[in-house]
Amino acid sequence: MTGKKRRISSSEGPSAKRRVTEAIVISDDEDESLEHILAQIKAQEESEALARRLQEEWNGAASDSTRAGSNLPGPSSAPAGCQEDDEALARRLAEEWEKEDGAAAAGSSAAATLREQPTLNASNTKGKAPYTSGADETPDEALRQFQTVFTAMRKCQCGHDIPSPRGYVTFSAEIPPPSLLFLLHAPCSRCKTNYCRGCMNPISCPVSCKGGGKSGGCLATTCCAQVRAIALFETLGGLDRQYIGERATSEARAREAAAKNRRQGSQSVGPGGTGYGIGTVHAFGNGSPYHNHNGRGRNTPRASPSMKIGTSRTEILAAHWDEIVVRAFATISHFLPSPYSESPQMYDMIPHQTIAALLGASQLPELLGILLRNDSVTDWAARITVYYAMLSLLRRLADCEVTIEVLTGPRWELEKSCGLEEWMWGEGDIVWSSDKSTGSGDKRLIPATPLYAHFKKLTKQCETFLAGANSVLGDADDHGDDAETVFKLTALCGDIIAARDDIERAMKVMGRDASASTPIGPENQTEIPLPQCKDKGEDSAVLERMYAQECEHLAFEHVTLSKPSADGNGLVYPTFAYAQELARTATATRNPKDRLHLVKELAVMATSLPPGVWVRVDEVRNDVIKIMIAGPQGTPYSGGLFEFDCFIPLEYPYKPPLMHLRTTGGGTVRFNPNLYNNGKVCLSLLGTWPGQPEEQWSPKSTLLQVVVSIQSMILIDLPYFNEPGYGRAVPEDPRSIAYNRDVAANTIRWAILDWLKDEHRDGIWADVIVSHFALRRTNIRKFVQEHTGTHPIRSHHQSQFFLTEFDRGIKRIQGWKKDKTG
Repeated sequence: MTGKKRRISSSEGPSAKRRVTEAIVISDDEDESLEHILAQIKAQEESEALARRLQEEWNGAASDSTRAGSNLPGPSSAPAGCQEDDEALARRLAEEWEKEDGAAAAGSSAAATLREQPTLNASNTKGKAPYTSGADETPDEALRQFQTVFTAMRKCQCGHDIPSPRGYVTFSAEIPPPSLLFLLHAPCSRCKTNYCRGCMNPISCPVSCKGGGKSGGCLATTCCAQVRAIALFETLGGLDRQYIGERATSEARAREAAAKNRRQGSQSVGPGGTGYGIGTVHAFGNGSPYHNHNGRGRNTPRASPSMKIGTSRTEILAAHWDEIVVRAFATISHFLPSPYSESPQMYDMIPHQTIAALLGASQLPELLGILLRNDSVTDWAARITVYYAMLSLLRRLADCEVTIEVLTGPRWELEKSCGLEEWMWGEGDIVWSSDKSTGSGDKRLIPATPLYAHFKKLTKQCETFLAGANSVLGDADDHGDDAETVFKLTALCGDIIAARDDIERAMKVMGRDASASTPIGPENQTEIPLPQCKDKGEDSAVLERMYAQECEHLAFEHVTLSKPSADGNGLVYPTFAYAQELARTATATRNPKDRLHLVKELAVMATSLPPGVWVRVDEVRNDVIKIMIAGPQGTPYSGGLFEFDCFIPLEYPYKPPLMHLRTTGGGTVRFNPNLYNNGKVCLSLLGTWPGQPEEQWSPKSTLLQVVVSIQSMILIDLPYFNEPGYGRAVPEDPRSIAYNRDVAANTIRWAILDWLKDEHRDGIWADVIVSHFALRRTNIRKFVQEHTGTHPIRSHHQSQFFLTEFDRGIKRIQGWKKDKTG
């Protein structure tokens, strides 16, 4: 029968009686007698005494009181030939330990202290609080005091120097990988004794330990809290090295492709604000250096689980990278503290104080952030193993009070990094982004969004997808590819939402508020207060961040846009422009593949809308959509809210959506050459204007492109020149100035003041109206004052009337908020 061996780790502290038996090497191996066990104890104690004498020589003959404070028993504690049984020996050791100062050994490894060179002293780690991401210092600054834990030279009992091993971790199917196990040992090349790299206790692993063997595994991996931290460091260092290298290769490839596109001529935007061509919306990447970083992961070749003949090199590299990520996440999870496991160890309950700082200083938060920001639902399905590995890792991070800070706490924007391992060995730098505009000597670091805030956005996409997935499952062929994709995505989305619930429960147990992980404003409040009359001294940058975050919060919702018909047969949409199309398609069925396309696209929109755009989708029919777009600042539309009706035809995405502008002053105002007073939206992307071929709608176009085109190419600063044939835009042109003046006046009347009326109190846009005018009140009031006071046909009395109405409207919507909150 194979014996189980357990040695005391001084980092765990000897003060508790229940740990007494840990000082004994217990074996049920028939070949090992009690005398042999006691001889091993004697040898270990003699080696510790030798190491203590060496340490005293290094420190200049330490005092007797210092020696008395050692937590190690002296050589006489187990004399040769002693025939005590295990129980008697344990009792005697416990009595000796009770006389010692238990606090002197807390958080340190005495054996490591004695065997290492003076550069690694117990005072370096004693009394240091574990790093948390909420601290003022950066993770690398917190780690600097512990560098010797990972890089120091040690001393063998034979007096030979043992350098900290260094190597390259390659992630394999075996967890932990053999290349990592080698780095957890500190073997002496002279006497061939093998030590745990963390506490420097001798272990019975072979010099080239790869796990397995008679003991059933590598003893170093479970020896002490310090070696668990070293294992995590080496794992994160290996991931950093591969991530940085692969990303550099990918960026070089992207620059080469961009240069090629420039030589061939880029797709340009057509004249007169006719809209974007396909493939021009840029945003975040999706987590793999081999996936498209400019297009949010859409329309990019993905690695399939089984590579087929003709698979591109990019797909093969992407699949290989995903395999590395899955293995790396599994290895990291293996070494994270697990206090809720079936048999938690001391290092699970009291993890090493460097754990959180190691995670924060590595590339892991960056990689997780990119994966969580990926809004391509199709990519989730193609990389489903990566996302399940990520969910497992997130759950493990939430298990421990130390590591949950990495997930939920604030963090800093990373500018560049050489990688955790290179930094630890002094071969490179980790640089955090700072605000260069302060002008002072002190650098103000730029905060990054907490990882959990990104995760909550991901769950919002999942909820949006699930809201429309049932209809796809109902119409799809049970054996078709579409049904299989929907089933996979539905299961993944459900697991993501379940993981969110699990993490939020863990946060609640630990006294953390989940809403605090999505800070709004300088004080992390979750409700934006309506600004009072403080027109001076407001921090515009802070308000803009608050505005963007509140827009994100309200950007997308499923709501009820219908009401029962008068005859009780079906539903009617009284405030929707495309009533005839709705009636005509009431009993029609959309192609399941096209419906899946629409469901995916809406899920992407749920978290991809730019600030100042809000979307509401009907709960019954997801082809009935309402869109609100705020006029950009610096334009004659500044601060105005423009409402659109959008209908998705059955032929979508092979035909463009239908768009109708509702904000027209009751059909009296034409706000733009592209926006008619009858509600027509003139845009080549919608097929309502003849533009260049690349500007026309295609099955690869999206509703998001339509929205961005309207916001950024129609609601512009010089709309007069959107009219074809009016030539190049000239700001000083008197015709343009007069046109802007009229547009601004109509914006104030119909797109600002009209929304502040009580008739919108219970409408679908009530929260948007309150949020928009609360945070933009100062700028909008200034806009009203400027453009009514300079209008040639408006008297001073009329200008004051608009300002008064605006101020009354602001007070009115404050009442809406109070009524809702009680």
